Amino acid sequence: DGALFYFYTDTVEEYPEGPHFTAYFYTTALGAGTFLGVMAGFLSGAELFKAWSYRGILKLTIVLRAMTQLLLVPVLLRWTAMVGIPETLWVMVAVMLDSLVFAWRWIPKQVMGAHLTPRGAEATMLGLSAGTFNMAMILSSYCGGFLLNRYGVMPAGRIGETSAFAGLWKVQVLSALAPCAMLFLLPALIPAKSQTEPLLVEHNDSATHGSTFEELR
Repeated sequence: DGALFYFYTDTVEEYPEGPHFTAYFYTTALGAGTFLGVMAGFLSGAELFKAWSYRGILKLTIVLRAMTQLLLVPVLLRWTAMVGIPETLWVMVAVMLDSLVFAWRWIPKQVMGAHLTPRGAEATMLGLSAGTFNMAMILSSYCGGFLLNRYGVMPAGRIGETSAFAGLWKVQVLSALAPCAMLFLLPALIPAKSQTEPLLVEHNDSATHGSTFEELR
């Protein structure tokens, strides 16, 4: 986000080829677009995916999320400016679609977590889920920082920093496609059941019964 902030909001002196968004558009307008996309996803996802399996939902949303992230690549390569497409509209649509797909995936994930929670351990499971999510966010920030440094993307709002954005599109492509690696792990990690089916059947007091870890103990 730090690199994208400078890419979008650098002035003509700092980045002559840039889109030159205002700080208001970057924070308020795109923030509103994110909110609308999430709300649309929450409202539509329950009806669209009520009969889908967890694996099916994740397969679709992982691929769609990669595509929505890749929508920014034409902007980063300045193709949209060459063609004359309004970049504020392009970025707004990309942000809204990305938030929509994010929301489609969020609700089934929460439902699956609830179905996998043994009775009486709700608070513990919530703490584990929140901690895992926070750890993943921190690790992804480190990985993103490494990629930005690896490709020399280190803007700082300096005069004439066009070269600092030369590799930004590569970082965007890698960050968009990296989650697709999870597609190969879905059969091993995600149950092939719908959101209305119970997941703890044999021993509903244990979320790890029959797991590899328990078998190796």
